[in-house]
Amino acid sequence: MDNNSASKTARWLKTITIALFLLLPLGALGTKFGIWPYTAGLLLFSLSVLGCAIALLFNLIWMFRKPTAANRKMILISSLIALLPVLIAVLAMRNSSGTAVIHDISTDLAQPPEFVAGVIERGEDSNSLQRSEDDFRIQQEIYSHIQPIISPLSTDDAFKKAVQASQQLGWEVYAEVPNEGRIEAVDTTFWFGFKDDIVIRVQAEKAGSRIDLRSVSRVGRGDLGANAKRIELFIAAFQNQ
Repeated sequence: MDNNSASKTARWLKTITIALFLLLPLGALGTKFGIWPYTAGLLLFSLSVLGCAIALLFNLIWMFRKPTAANRKMILISSLIALLPVLIAVLAMRNSSGTAVIHDISTDLAQPPEFVAGVIERGEDSNSLQRSEDDFRIQQEIYSHIQPIISPLSTDDAFKKAVQASQQLGWEVYAEVPNEGRIEAVDTTFWFGFKDDIVIRVQAEKAGSRIDLRSVSRVGRGDLGANAKRIELFIAAFQNQ
């Protein structure tokens, strides 16, 4: 074989790595546009990450065997392609460390805000809106910092400000009921198109108003901390207006 040209194995490895890499956006976008269920999208994501990790290991072993210059170049290209899905998986695991298997977070554990329009919006196949004792216990242990907003604003002004904060965060507000102090919205993730519903409750407080939130994923047992993070972002947006 000519040392200036890559071997058939090296070329095939590059092709396979590219195919594995493409499974990453394919799984996510296919889920987002309803081509297949989210379980299939997550499976494709997992196959991409696992396959790329195996490719990186294979490439590492091959490099120790001192390949030709042409093969070495092909191995490096293949490794760079395979690295991105593995890094994404590592970062996701790192960001989810310290989170718990829970997908329903509220600033009021005793009386969480109730969905009305969201019951219909979510559909029959979504997660139940009934909170369990485990949800209560897990949130107390992991997300004890999630607390309601106590504002000096009147309920009318706080309601308007809550709507503005929701829109500022890019949520789609699908219910505004000022006389009940209730706002309902949905937040859609960019890649997979996962939808998480939010209900905001504005109530009169002694010296102003109290704003409670509840964020619930439509699918999946755990949320990798997304619902808690969403509430934190809303609190920051509300307070910084």
